Amino acid sequence: MREYQTTGTIRVNGGYIGLDQRQAGARRNRVRRVADGVYEVLTPIELKAGEKIRLADPDKVTLMHLDCLDKPVPEPKPAPAQAIEPAPAPAAKKPAARKSTTKKAGK
Repeated sequence: MREYQTTGTIRVNGGYIGLDQRQAGARRNRVRRVADGVYEVLTPIELKAGEKIRLADPDKVTLMHLDCLDKPVPEPKPAPAQAIEPAPAPAAKKPAARKSTTKKAGK
């Protein structure tokens, strides 16, 4: 979950939200605690401007009314792939020399 501050009134209709105890207490009939500081929204709740909340994946409309407070964390760079050389192909065997089936003249 990322931490946000609301810039306007927003409505959260469902899902999980991170609230502090004071915020959850004011909405105790509308949310259910599932973990420390994480609540399930049972019925729609409204948050006024200036409230700090945590959301995992807010929709685009909600994001328009939120300021992200988390500092962007750079994505870890994957380790450079080691060059894997293909195993040498087995040497092709020369076909065995064929015996001639034609008879030589004079013998």
